[in-house]
Amino acid sequence: MVMKVRKKRKMKTTIFRQLILNVIIPVVVALLVLGGLNYFNTQNLLVDSNHDKNEIITEELLHILEFQDVALEVLESSLDGEMANYSSQLINEHFNEVQNIESIDLDSLRRLIGINHQNVDIYVINRNGIVVNTTFERDLNLNFFSFGDEHKNLLLHVFDEEKFVSERFAIEATTKRLKKYTYQPTLNGKYIIELGVYSEQADEIINFIKNTLNGISKEQESIQSVELYIGADNPFSLTENIDLSENQKKVVIDIFKSKNDTSFISDHSGSMLNYDYFYMVRKNTDLYSDAVIKITSDRSSQRTYLRNELIKLLIVFGITIIAVIFLIYRKTRVITSPIKRLVTHVNKIAGGKFDERAQVEGNNEITKLSEHFNYMLEEIQKYYNELEEKVRERTQEVVQQKEEIEAQRDNLAEKNEHLEIAYQKIEEQNKHITDSIIYAKRIQTAI
Repeated sequence: MVMKVRKKRKMKTTIFRQLILNVIIPVVVALLVLGGLNYFNTQNLLVDSNHDKNEIITEELLHILEFQDVALEVLESSLDGEMANYSSQLINEHFNEVQNIESIDLDSLRRLIGINHQNVDIYVINRNGIVVNTTFERDLNLNFFSFGDEHKNLLLHVFDEEKFVSERFAIEATTKRLKKYTYQPTLNGKYIIELGVYSEQADEIINFIKNTLNGISKEQESIQSVELYIGADNPFSLTENIDLSENQKKVVIDIFKSKNDTSFISDHSGSMLNYDYFYMVRKNTDLYSDAVIKITSDRSSQRTYLRNELIKLLIVFGITIIAVIFLIYRKTRVITSPIKRLVTHVNKIAGGKFDERAQVEGNNEITKLSEHFNYMLEEIQKYYNELEEKVRERTQEVVQQKEEIEAQRDNLAEKNEHLEIAYQKIEEQNKHITDSIIYAKRIQTAI
């Protein structure tokens, strides 16, 4: 029994505790849910914003490259006839005998024909793809087959077709300048005479693309650089005059093969950099039919923004909880004070003080309870007084009856005493008579 009482005392609670449990916990849960939803919604908005921004940049670059192809196509139409004439002269008039083709002075031959030596270069390529003679000395002994399968297949196709082929403008791997190439095999089919022509108008177009890409990174604070890679087998950057590391080259080649977009995150000097790669298909070109866009962005500011939002959430959460607890505490005192006073009156009444009355104040449920409690006390006191009066009257009646009974008892006792005396006298007389009879019988017997 003692154990049960102790257990009940441990489970005893208060209105303040109940309000804390029933109000604070739902408020905490609601704030946490709302804060979490707001945090993740902000995070998703930033992710969507970055995704949309990358898509806009990709679309813009695609349109720029399409504009480049259209502009270069117009420019090429004016160069095709001139380049075909130069190629025909070289093949039919100067390289019809190929004994000295690998050692001939191409620079002098170029001046002889009247080819602009500043803008046009001549290449002699053997069947192994090796540049065996050229006016562009940096490319001498360069293996064009190493540029990738696309370039290799192009040269082999020229050997097979045995006719003049004019290729679209493309990026020269060595100088990163736009250059138009034409190909025509020699009459014996052992070499290809390649003409490469620069164009100032083409340079202006490629500079416009570079400036546009650099302008994107300047306009967008979070974007550090935008790079365009071309060449599926041996990729290089159109915008940066730097060689790709083996790791970077492997990533770009994998994207060219898979044709899928990919992203990486790396810690660089304390900043979290995002590297987003996007595969892009190019149209109206034969040599480089696809490209990869690399967007490098520093999203540290976004992470800082999310962290600040989380701190704000925690601050608002803490202030709200403190405010709610304070308000509940104040309201609890307003609610419980009349109840405590009412309990005090009840305890006094339980001790027999029926003249106690609850304090009536305010206009709420406690007020109604106090009014009804006082009414109940008045009724109880009325019943108690009536009962006390009845008990007093009944007690008086009992006392009176007791006195009457005692008087009757005394009267009976006195009568009993008289009867006892009379009885004793009768007994004595009876004894005398009996003795007389016995005596008479003895006399009679004696006679």
